[in-house]
This record gives sequence, structure tokens and C-alpha cells, in this order.
Amino acid sequence: MEVQIHYELAALTFMLAATLVFFRQRHLRVYRSSLFFWLMALGVVTAVCDVFCGITDLKQIPFTAGIVAHTLLFIASLVYSIVYSMYAMELLHRLDYIRDRKVLWCIPFVIGIILIMTTPFTGVLYTYDEQGMYHRGVGFYSIALITLLYVMVPWILMRRVSFVPQKTKRWIIAIPVAVVTARILQYVFFPRYLFAYAVNSVVLFCCYLFLQNSDYYMDEVTGFFKMHGFEETVREKMVYKEECSVLILRIINYNAMTEMYEDSKLTAIQAAMAELMQRECGDQDFYHIAASTFAIILPNEKETKVVHQRLVDVMPKIWTIDGEEIVHEYCFYAVNIQDSCDTVEELLQRIAYARSDHPGYHTPGTLIPLTHDAVKPAEEKQMVAELVEQAVINDSIEIYFQPIYSLEKGRVTSLEVLSRLKDRDKNFINPEFFIHVAEENRDIIPLGEQIYRKACIFATQNHIFEMGIDDININLSPVQCCYEELAQDLIRIAGEYGIPMTRMHLEITESGIMDKEEIRETLETLRSSGAKIALDDFGTGYSNVGSIVSLPVDYVKIDKSLVWSYGRGENKYLDQLVPMIHAEGKRIISEGIETQEHIDIFKRLKGDFLQGYFYSKPLPEREFLQYLRETNGINV
Repeated sequence: MEVQIHYELAALTFMLAATLVFFRQRHLRVYRSSLFFWLMALGVVTAVCDVFCGITDLKQIPFTAGIVAHTLLFIASLVYSIVYSMYAMELLHRLDYIRDRKVLWCIPFVIGIILIMTTPFTGVLYTYDEQGMYHRGVGFYSIALITLLYVMVPWILMRRVSFVPQKTKRWIIAIPVAVVTARILQYVFFPRYLFAYAVNSVVLFCCYLFLQNSDYYMDEVTGFFKMHGFEETVREKMVYKEECSVLILRIINYNAMTEMYEDSKLTAIQAAMAELMQRECGDQDFYHIAASTFAIILPNEKETKVVHQRLVDVMPKIWTIDGEEIVHEYCFYAVNIQDSCDTVEELLQRIAYARSDHPGYHTPGTLIPLTHDAVKPAEEKQMVAELVEQAVINDSIEIYFQPIYSLEKGRVTSLEVLSRLKDRDKNFINPEFFIHVAEENRDIIPLGEQIYRKACIFATQNHIFEMGIDDININLSPVQCCYEELAQDLIRIAGEYGIPMTRMHLEITESGIMDKEEIRETLETLRSSGAKIALDDFGTGYSNVGSIVSLPVDYVKIDKSLVWSYGRGENKYLDQLVPMIHAEGKRIISEGIETQEHIDIFKRLKGDFLQGYFYSKPLPEREFLQYLRETNGINV
């Protein structure tokens, strides 16, 4: 019976060409690249052996030739399964599992080799009859079971690995499933056709296209690997605890350059920088991880310092492109992966910090260590920014209320609305900090509207104006006040809940009012609607008594630091300040009232309103309502 080997021969030619092409390409310097090469090479060897064995199965050939062919096929198949398993384990970043269990890992392989090498004497796997015809032995499928055992190991470990993409996991399963299925079909239904390893070749080529294609990682401008390749490389080194150091080179103020120069000129400089780095720094792992940022993976900190100094010496400060001079400044950062970072994500956060324009930390030419302490503020800021964004999306900002006591009426007549945000451990974040982050990210406009609306809902649902409350004090950010539609939005929202704007007291710091004319215009619009404006934190450093005259405010809130220092006898500032403010027709709210002495001071100075922990700390809704009923004598 004639054996059809055309499929295997075609696959053999194809795999041989693909293996040579893969060998000639540049690849990431990671274990999986070399393992995939050996997987392809073994695919070629196994296909060759399969062709010869297919012929020996169905034709009379010399006894010795048949034994050699089948011995090589069994060994090649066994080694192929082991290399596949190691490749799959590397895709999962679990080669350490093999290293920690070397003896256990080798036992099935040794058993398989013993079975293969003793078969000519025992006939366990196959035999040849007197006519030289091949027959399977009683233990023929034992090698298949051993290969299946190696294949199953990464499948089992796959469930414990969360950071590997599902696409990668699917390919780990697809390769052996396709080959085993093809083998079964060949043995059972098509014994005259050899095509199992042709299927294997197709699957390996698809695996190359989707998992190993270096074009996916390559930056066309510089010829360096991109951020994806950098992540893959450092993840492997961190998982296997290999010592290395990362040197980051960043072009300062690159974003500003993109607005001044043509993109083609900037990319030409990037390509020239890449060529210069390769020429001056030798055979290193270079990465172009962002338009303004390069990374070099080096063996240790000593080598990092050497390469840094070399780049400082040779990197031009002025590039001339098409006759135009473009000035460049560079900052350098170093990260020792094993000593400084626990995860790849932490490393990427530090690199993101290096790529951002934080003033005062990007010193040109100096090698700056990206230690945890150095980037901790940036990491905290990023965490808070994410929480603020979530609060905006989920409408989850919390509001607390602090009572304001009227000396004239002898009761609580107003309240200040204070926003609260919790971190992932349910601890409160400093309000000044998260408000500042919200301002920088432009989340303050939707966040401020959310706070304002929740205050209106609270007032309406709980009928607080029937409980002795005359006014609601809400803080405004200067960034909010630059928004042209702010006044109209606040007036509209209050109207939705039937609250007159005369009930609204809006607080803003003096620096916010003084800085921009559009802020003053917004506040004037709000005042014309009936709202009252309060100057917040007076006495914290910006304050100028003379400027109060010109500011569009109705109330002045004296900061607690001024109240406390006056109470300690450190200044007599309030003796002149309070009468001056009253003379301008403005009323005073005193913050930081914590003792009876503070109250007596403002009674003597004829203050208007008091706010502080003497009366109450900021309270959540239910506790504040209970406090208000008890303090103002409201019967439920």
C-alpha cells in the first residue's frame, strides 16, 4: 500500500523556511523567543522522522533502518512535547515551576527514553516480523501518555495565572489539541496519508503570527522595541528574579515641542538618537517606550552609570534638521528592578512619573533614582485621580455637614457642606488634596456640580429650612468659577429643587478671586441672582485687608490659624480687623472655634457667626439632623 507523504514534504519545506526566517529576525531577548525557535526546529526534525517512519510502517525495509527511524521519531516527539511544555510555561511566566522541580520534571522523560532505547530488545513500543513489516507493541501509546503528561502541566497551571491574556492561553491549548486531533484522524481514518505534522506546521505558523511576530513589538521610527516588548522583557526578569537595571532617557518638554515643530522633524531626531545610542553604547537592549522616552535594560547599576555618563557626553543639545535648529534637554532615571519594584505595574508607574512634567524633579543630565520614596507622591496622586474619576462616574462623593452658630440668634442658622472621599481602605483622603487633584484633571466641574446637587437634595428632602437653617454654605473652586456656564448651572439646579438662591452662600478663597477677571464676573452673576459670596480662609497668607473693599463678597471667613494665634496672645490683629470688615458692610464667620475662650473673644469683638469643633465636627447626614434637632430644640 502506497503512503502519501506529499503533505508532510510540503510542511517540511515550509517549516524549514520559516525556521530560517525566524532565526534571522530580531527578537526580544526573552526565553520564549529561543524556546519557540527550538519548537520550530524540532517540528522540522519530527516531520522528517515521521516521513521515514510512515514509509517503514507499510513497506519492507531493512530491520536496522526501521529501528533507527522509529527511535528517532519517538525521541523527537518526546523532546518536542517537553520543549512545547517549557514554551507554554514561559508564556505563563512559570518556568520557575520547572526549576524548582527538576528531578520530578525529568522522571517521565527518563522513563520514556528507557522504553525507546530498550524496545529493539523488548518489543514494548513496536516489533518487526520475519518479513520486515512493522507492528505496534503493547506499550505503543505509553510515549503518547508521557507527552500528554508534559502537555497537561501548563494547562493545569494556566488557571492560577491571571495577568496572561486569554488569547495567549487559547494558543497554549490550540497547539497540542490540533496535533493530537490530526494524529488520531491519521491513525484511525487515513492511515495512508501523513498529515499530522503538516497540521502542526500550520498551527505553529499561526502561533508565530499572533504571539511571536517581532513586528508587533517593533517601533518603525527607531528600529527599537516598543513599550509592549519592554513590558514582556522586564516581566520575565522580575518573575525569575534576574538582576538588571533600567536606564530611562527622556526628552524634556517634548509635548511643547510637538506644538512648535513638525512631526517629521521630531521623528527624524528620534531615529538619529536611536542610531547614536546603538553606536555609542554597544549591544544593549534598547526600547522606544514613548515618543519622548527611551529605555535601556542593563545588567547592573554599575553598567547603568557608565552608559548614563556616555549618553550625557555624546547626546547633542542642538539637533539641526532641514536647516532648523531644535534644542533638546535630557533627563535620566535609573531603576534597579529587583531592589526597587515588586511588580511590573509598579515599575510602569515610576516610568510614567518620569515621563510626566513634574517641575523641580527633572534635572537635565543628572541620573535620578526612581525609588519608591521619589515617586510615592505621584503614585498617591494617580490613585486619588482614579478615585475622583470613579466618584464622578458613580455619583459616589459623600457630603458631610458642619453647623455654623449665629451669635445674634443664639442658635445654629447655617451649615457648611464639606465633600468627603475615601481611599480603597475606606480611609478619608485629605479634602484639600483630592480637590486639588480634581482641579488639575478638570474633574472639579462635574464633581462640584455633584456636591451642589446633593446639598440641594439634602435640604429639600429633610426640610432643613423649617429647622432653623437659613443658609447653605458651599465651597467653589477657582477652576470651577472659570467655567462660563457655572452661574447658570447653579441657578438652574437650585431651581429644580425649589431653593431660592438667597439661601445659597458660596465660598471661595481670596487668591481665587484676585487671580482672574472671569472668576469675578461669575461671582457677580451669582450675587445678582441673590446668592451670597463668602471670602474663605482669610488670614492664611494671601490676605490683604485693603483688598477686601474691592472684592465682590458679603462674608469674610477668618481662618482658624488667625483665631488660634489671637487666643494664645501672639497677635492683636483681630482687634482692628473685625471693625474694619464690619465697616465695609460685610459680616464675619470665625472658623476654628474650639474653646469657650474663642467664643468669648468674638462676643467681645462683636463677631457674627462661629464655626468649629466646639459646636460639632463635620457630621454625616443622619447625625447632623439629630444634632440640629437637639441643638435648635426641634420636636420631631
